[in-house]
Amino acid sequence: MEAIAEWFREAFVSGVDFTIEGNGGPDCVNLMSMQRRIIETIAFVVVCSWLWQYGYRRFDLYRTPLPKSRFGTSDPFGKRLLLVTLCVVFGMELGFKFATRQVIFIVNPCHVFTTMQIIFMIAKPSRRVTFWFRLHIHMLYGAFLAVAFPVVNTRFLHMEVITYWIQHILILFIVPAYLISLGGVYSVEKWNDWNYVAMAAGIFLPYNMIFLQFLGVYLEINLCSMVCNAVSDPFAGPNYKIYGLLYMPLLSMFFGKLMTLLYSVFVPIEREKSN
Repeated sequence: MEAIAEWFREAFVSGVDFTIEGNGGPDCVNLMSMQRRIIETIAFVVVCSWLWQYGYRRFDLYRTPLPKSRFGTSDPFGKRLLLVTLCVVFGMELGFKFATRQVIFIVNPCHVFTTMQIIFMIAKPSRRVTFWFRLHIHMLYGAFLAVAFPVVNTRFLHMEVITYWIQHILILFIVPAYLISLGGVYSVEKWNDWNYVAMAAGIFLPYNMIFLQFLGVYLEINLCSMVCNAVSDPFAGPNYKIYGLLYMPLLSMFFGKLMTLLYSVFVPIEREKSN
């Protein structure tokens, strides 16, 4: 066990440089007290639990027939090409993390979204794929924030910054728009269906506030800016999560709907139809 723990420390966290602002360290952890972190987390979780229950009790995926894919059961060349491209980019990101001994950052949401999109493209078509695909559309505002307020001051290897931008452009714009254009299991819900929005918030916010924050506090690593604010955060300071409690639910409510509207400008979108 000691050998495993030492390997984990060496590969996953030993390369994190706490002298870089926003990367972590004691000053980052001490931005706010543990008592305050717990109170804020409870507030988030209460709201998110209600949102999850609201959405889950009302969604009707299993009672509504799904649209058929425009390509039938065959995979178009574009989908396979996009899958290979995303895998290569994600592989480069993993390589950078191992090379810099900072693999722990792979739990950040944008890497989770990348993994989900790879699974969507290789998984057998099913209602479960549709369920998670629709949910993830309403979580992608996390990737939007990473584009709007990028944190690249910790990237020093050749191609590391450009890979950051390629990955985020892929997962935020190209992959969702292309998959939605295929229809079938990649269809999106009706405009007036807000249940997936509620369920997405009920999953994504606790993932950040509970898992990433307290893992980050334990390791003194600023995972997804949950331990202290990012250097690019316009609400920097001990109250930055309070502001987040105000704007993140709004982003969760409207971002996915706005993005599908934006996608529809460039690709044909097939929506779930009423019975």
